Amino acid sequence: MIGLHNLSKHYDDLRAVDDVSLSIETGSVVAIVGTSGSGKSTLLRLVNRLIEPTAGHVTLNGQDTRDMPAFELRRRIGYVIQDHGLFPHWTVARNIATVPRLLGWPKDKIRARVEELLRLLSLDPATIGPRFPHQLSGGQMQRVGVARALAARPELLLMDEPFGALDPVLRGKAQADLRAIQQTLGSTILLVTHDMAEAIRLSDRVAVMRAGRVEQFGTPAEILSRPATAFVRDLVGEGERAFRFLSLIPATDLAEEGAASGQPLPRTATASEALDALIWQNAEALPLEGGGRISRAALLRAGHP
Repeated sequence: MIGLHNLSKHYDDLRAVDDVSLSIETGSVVAIVGTSGSGKSTLLRLVNRLIEPTAGHVTLNGQDTRDMPAFELRRRIGYVIQDHGLFPHWTVARNIATVPRLLGWPKDKIRARVEELLRLLSLDPATIGPRFPHQLSGGQMQRVGVARALAARPELLLMDEPFGALDPVLRGKAQADLRAIQQTLGSTILLVTHDMAEAIRLSDRVAVMRAGRVEQFGTPAEILSRPATAFVRDLVGEGERAFRFLSLIPATDLAEEGAASGQPLPRTATASEALDALIWQNAEALPLEGGGRISRAALLRAGHP
């Protein structure tokens, strides 16, 4: 459990973060979303004490982080930033091994951990490990940055706009990879993003920030169906609200008995993906792999929480 307790950071008259309290369950993903200047990145840096708070404190599994040496705290917290921050003169393998080496891990344990993470992130250790950052694609650098942050098995992973520099195709793949890795490792993640769709896709809970304060903290479904303020409603976007809500629902939850013609929907599809397929194929219903069907009427009903 990660606790943020009345956390504030003031710069003269500017309240960059203003009395923020959040509880982050172990093994969950929490997204902090808001417009530029809302305090998202400042809040993240307060968590690992890259900057010190004006007031309030953070607890990590019940321990007040003010009682920890800063270097120890940062070894317990992984940190991923948008430009990855890889050391350009070090190989990929050495970049990933940075914190384990500082912790004095045995060489064979470090080597095994580097190879394990590269494989987990769909990177070949023999091919990618010896390369330098400038020899990687943007997507590869992003995955190496995640691997480095995970190397010492941190209790918390902080991610500050980690996919912002990627093109839409790579961004979608990176998001899917992160969610799969999180579910495999059970990592606790605090993710900063300005993209509400990304927050909804990746997180268990969403904190919407404005002017240094949290306007709403809830599940993606709660944020979409019951926005607490006009600002949250505007950030969600009325025009995309139904599709975003459908993206939270597995298509199998809406399956009906009966047959239908057309390209079968995979059982992993979301309701929004199913509706997209129905529109594209101009169909009233489509078959579902393994039996049953998904109808347009059922999807339209589900899109109105």
